Amino acid sequence: MKLFDKIYDIAKNQRILFWTFMAMAILPNFIMFFTESTSVLTRIINIVLPLGFYWFALTLNKKPGKMFWWLFIFMFIDAFQIVLLYLFGESPIAVDMFLNVVTTNVTEATELLANLLPAVIFVVIIYVTGIVLSIFSLFNKEELPHSFRRAHKRIAIGILIVAAILLGVNYGIDKKFKIQNDIFPVNGFYNLVLSGVRTTQSIKYESASKDFTYKARSTRPDSIPEVYVLVVGETARADNFGIYGYNRNTTPRLQAMADSIVYYEDAITMSNTTHKSVPLLLTSVGCEDDFDQVYQRKGIISAYNEAGYSTAFYSNQRRNHSLIDFLGCEAQDVNFLKDDLPLTAQLSDEELLRPLKKKLEEHTSGKLFIVLHCYGSHFNYKDRYDKGAGVFLPDNVTSAKKKFRKELMNAYDNTIYHTDALIAGVIDLLAGKHMPAAMIYVSDHGEDIFDDDRGRFLHASPLPTYYQLRVPFIVWASQEWKDIYTDQWLQLNEHRNLPISTNRITFHTMLSMSGITSPYYKENEALTSDSFKVTPRRYVNDHNEYRTMDDAGLKDLDIEQFRLHRLQFP
Repeated sequence: MKLFDKIYDIAKNQRILFWTFMAMAILPNFIMFFTESTSVLTRIINIVLPLGFYWFALTLNKKPGKMFWWLFIFMFIDAFQIVLLYLFGESPIAVDMFLNVVTTNVTEATELLANLLPAVIFVVIIYVTGIVLSIFSLFNKEELPHSFRRAHKRIAIGILIVAAILLGVNYGIDKKFKIQNDIFPVNGFYNLVLSGVRTTQSIKYESASKDFTYKARSTRPDSIPEVYVLVVGETARADNFGIYGYNRNTTPRLQAMADSIVYYEDAITMSNTTHKSVPLLLTSVGCEDDFDQVYQRKGIISAYNEAGYSTAFYSNQRRNHSLIDFLGCEAQDVNFLKDDLPLTAQLSDEELLRPLKKKLEEHTSGKLFIVLHCYGSHFNYKDRYDKGAGVFLPDNVTSAKKKFRKELMNAYDNTIYHTDALIAGVIDLLAGKHMPAAMIYVSDHGEDIFDDDRGRFLHASPLPTYYQLRVPFIVWASQEWKDIYTDQWLQLNEHRNLPISTNRITFHTMLSMSGITSPYYKENEALTSDSFKVTPRRYVNDHNEYRTMDDAGLKDLDIEQFRLHRLQFP
């Protein structure tokens, strides 16, 4: 009872609560002093400015518990920030993180949250305790003395004046510094607003793009039947593909047909997030365009529709009302394989071969274009293939901890093994048509799997890594296609060792292989053309700005991997 009485006395002491709420509010800022790679001055301001604000705010009422509730949205952002620091180790809450909350399906969220439990439990204890203490503050008779509030208000104003001076100095010496990018929680709220803008843009996509046309047309006779398939992979990194030199035979089927495929060693994505990378793959938007054009242009499927092709979109991902869904639904035949399945149901990507096979059997004349959207190697890895179908064992650990890296890597490699089976299955089905046909496989982005001392895991981090950027890009064509379009096949092989940005060249290469022309088609970005030109590669950052690779936030460890694998950097 004595211990309880002491706790109760502390809990109702308004001065103690004042300092407790202050500590809760500023906690992530202190953590970020040690995690961020910004300048020391920026990190100091990141503490001093918010500290002055919270200090001043808590003096505005006799009961600090009331101000805790006025500041509750800040506490919520604080909690979110701490969880993301646990996940990624650095950086403020990104726009993409807010968008992921909107677009991630229940299954994905459950799989991820299970591995964030330590951080979630920590913030729940901290901030739920704050809620309880704020209630104590509101309902006990004690109040902060007027003299206490007045004195601390002056201190807070002094701190804010110092912060303002430091801000001015920092703007003068650091040309990259922006308060909306580098000071928490300003950046958190700024990114929250941006995420709302982008969500609205996605919702309005159909109306914004309804009058858009590629003015696409086929340059080839309708009498020649042709089939083209674009396979969009998920979270597959090139480093774990056997054909890319991985020390495990994760791609036995592709290696057996190595002479009939072209795979590009130096291919990187322009985004480490699905909801940016896939729209860039499926539209003509490039570095010369404002990224927001993806919300106003139709996708590659519409270009094929205009050129007289039959089109289909088959997805092993769930609908999430994202831009990808809208782009896919432009096809004449749309099938989301999980539409009628329970939320917990899992399907291997090899199930995509079923509707593909049926479509190919029905296709006896004319031209056909199909997009397959995989679930690929998305965490939780062991759920991406049928139970008991793992080749690399043990693979049954689902806990995202570095000590389980071996098991996690086994499961991840199993996903690549089954991706190999999918790609080979697509090729077999196309080859069986005995007509001009071709396929491109490209992954949207890669993945971190505790690869170095940073202990990074997953993808979509505010700052990318080498492992999230390097992706496989694989092209296959039937013998019938090669016999007719010999020069294009020659150029595909000629360019296999050049550095490419997958999101820039996929649209143009696909149209070129299919004989489709459009005012939006760029010959110098088609791997089939002798006019193909290597251009500086860009990364689309969290604010949808195109950055050079040496300004993308990559660390020395990442650059070392680029050098080690003889990839171009920057």
